[in-house]
Amino acid sequence: MTCEALHSFSPRLTVAKRKQALELRKTMKPLMEKRRRARINDSLNHLKNLILPLTGRDKTRYSKLEKADILEMTVRFLSDIPPVNTKGELWFCF
Repeated sequence: MTCEALHSFSPRLTVAKRKQALELRKTMKPLMEKRRRARINDSLNHLKNLILPLTGRDKTRYSKLEKADILEMTVRFLSDIPPVNTKGELWFCF
């Protein structure tokens, strides 16, 4: 490296950029976490609306379910479905 190249790097600028990146991360992390939680909750609500009719349960009676209950109901329902034999059979969806 030449002397000119060494002088072009300013330690203060690097520290300032690091501080700025840290502040941006501190600001963005809660927002990203909020979006992630919203996506999870939306998916769980969607899953609840799909699984309740399939299990023969009344939506109005089960309007307030915990997330774990929704997941357990889904796992139980999917476990009860007989496995599909895909060997030798080709399914085409048009």
